[in-house]
Amino acid sequence: MSYEQHPRCSLPSADDPSQIWRYMDFTQFISLLENDELFFSKASEYDDPFEGSLPQSHEEEAREDVFFDKSINWAVELLPKFRKICKKYTYLSCWHLNNGESAAMWDIYLKSNQGICIQSTVNNLIDSISTDKPVYISEVEYIDYEEDEIPGWQNLGDSISPFIHKRDSFQHESELRAIIQDLPWHENSESEITPEEIRNEPINKENNSDSDENSGKSVSVDLDQLIDTIRISPEADDWIEELAADVCESYEIDADLIIDSKMTRDPFH
Repeated sequence: MSYEQHPRCSLPSADDPSQIWRYMDFTQFISLLENDELFFSKASEYDDPFEGSLPQSHEEEAREDVFFDKSINWAVELLPKFRKICKKYTYLSCWHLNNGESAAMWDIYLKSNQGICIQSTVNNLIDSISTDKPVYISEVEYIDYEEDEIPGWQNLGDSISPFIHKRDSFQHESELRAIIQDLPWHENSESEITPEEIRNEPINKENNSDSDENSGKSVSVDLDQLIDTIRISPEADDWIEELAADVCESYEIDADLIIDSKMTRDPFH
């Protein structure tokens, strides 16, 4: 099934940057090459407490929403639990949309000088993914969560839009997201979610929540299709680049894909 268009998702336009960047540490890079898999993290694992939430301006609409012609005080009884369930069963692979490397992204997302960045394109990401679940891809739109509304949002049946909008204080991320949403009632019902299904669904974290199985999903990718270039952190020692080349050779990835970060070049005075 893999990539599927979603009416709420927007791919970058012709005026947007054509390149996407995935910043990762060296162990994540090794895992990518060894398993031919891209890891999608659970939305519930993200630090942002607003992840998957609705702006304040939608509170009244959410209170009055109706499912199966049953009026329910969602905001008091079921809405908080519904949002937690959506976060638990929504999986994200986040990329930076830019025509070049970002010093801010190196600093924010890497805890050491052993970072790696995979550069690709939206089309290559789409073509590389292989999974039995639909994968949606969208730019993130940044809005004021106190004043703005999610454009076009109508009811709680739209469970994707809250994951492609973030607070405007995150605009520097210029984010593109690949999204898998595997809500527990998707496979059990051909109709929309019922209040009973929400009430009965547990939301407690599983044991061993640090394991890959409980923190996200691994999705098969064609690395030859996905990877355009590989960049080494501009703060990395020389041996990191040498090790990356050896690792690529071991996994039959063209080491010529590794190119120097432009940020390591000397200034002209």
